[in-house]
Amino acid sequence: MNIKETHSRNPWRTMALVVVVAAADFLLSLMNLGLSLENGIVPAEPTAPEFIRFAGLPILAPLGAIALIWRHRFPKSVAAVTAVLGALSFSGVAFFVALYLLAKRRLDWWVAVVIALCIGAEALVGVEPLGWEGTVLATLLLAAIAAWGAYRGQRARLRESQLASLKERADHAEAEHVADVQRAQLAERTRIAREMHDTLAHRMSLVAVQAAALQVDAPDSETAQSAQLIRETAHAALSELRDVLGVLHESGESTPQEQRSAPSGIVEITELITQWHQTGMTISYQEPAEPLPPMPDAISRAAYRVVQEGITNVARHAPEAAATVTLAATESEEMVSELWVTVSNGPSASGESSAGAGLGLIGLTERIELLGGTLEHDATSQGFQLQARIPFAAVQESETQEAPAS
Repeated sequence: MNIKETHSRNPWRTMALVVVVAAADFLLSLMNLGLSLENGIVPAEPTAPEFIRFAGLPILAPLGAIALIWRHRFPKSVAAVTAVLGALSFSGVAFFVALYLLAKRRLDWWVAVVIALCIGAEALVGVEPLGWEGTVLATLLLAAIAAWGAYRGQRARLRESQLASLKERADHAEAEHVADVQRAQLAERTRIAREMHDTLAHRMSLVAVQAAALQVDAPDSETAQSAQLIRETAHAALSELRDVLGVLHESGESTPQEQRSAPSGIVEITELITQWHQTGMTISYQEPAEPLPPMPDAISRAAYRVVQEGITNVARHAPEAAATVTLAATESEEMVSELWVTVSNGPSASGESSAGAGLGLIGLTERIELLGGTLEHDATSQGFQLQARIPFAAVQESETQEAPAS
């Protein structure tokens, strides 16, 4: 088993561990040295080499504790070093800690190797020969320490696995909840859209029928022309309403009428302005000096909606003001084509805004931002200006035309 455990890297915790283990090894070394002197294992009048060795034991003992600083990065090496230092210095607390942490981190043949190294070093350079009984007792003690470390490590890994499983289940439940909320929102939006479609379709149909009747019975040509414009506008509104809400059909298939109806785009802007001219508004359309490059349908439709919303706002809030519609295509610093659509008008008449003013701009802003563009609208010294910047990649001409029938 070779499982890496997540360890705490708190420097204060490491410092406290090193200080405590160093003090314990120092005291244990002094105690063993005193017992060895009392039992005659260490000579009372040692030779120079023996004196140097035994006098240096209390200094050598804390080195194993210092090695514990690298216990996380080099657990096997630290365990081996502390095993040898423990045998040399008549101590071993640092080795017990290193063996425990090694077994807690990974329980494999390296643990057995380190235990064998400790027993061998103790037999070679220890205080006195261990003998068979001492070897068995030392082996059992070290095996018990390793077993305890392995048990605690397995418990920690099991707890982490359970926490990870609980977190995964919580994330899954949260994702399911978000999905349920989104489905509920979608269902509610679909219901509202259906009701809006049914209500508006009924009302606009009545407007179209009454306008047609007024056109037939009009007392003069001007009234007949106005009635015709109302009828055509009502039919266009119905067509666009079906175009937008056609996806709500339960069958999921578009009707033949929806298949025939083309979405409004830049080419319909001229017709849109002409319709507003017939209502008495003054609108000038500044077409680009050079032909616009072919662009995706989504960009073209968005440009049309910007012009439609801009002129509608002019008609609602400043019907007596002259408006200007401008289209231009430029290239940004990132070599990306950008379509600029601007609708500006003169000063607005004083008075309160109509109910619901601004909601159209909010929806239009979201639509433009989904395309990666920006929409700015604000009052100017000359009146009001609505400007949209929409980045796009030019579409090849061959992709925008249908292949001729063979």
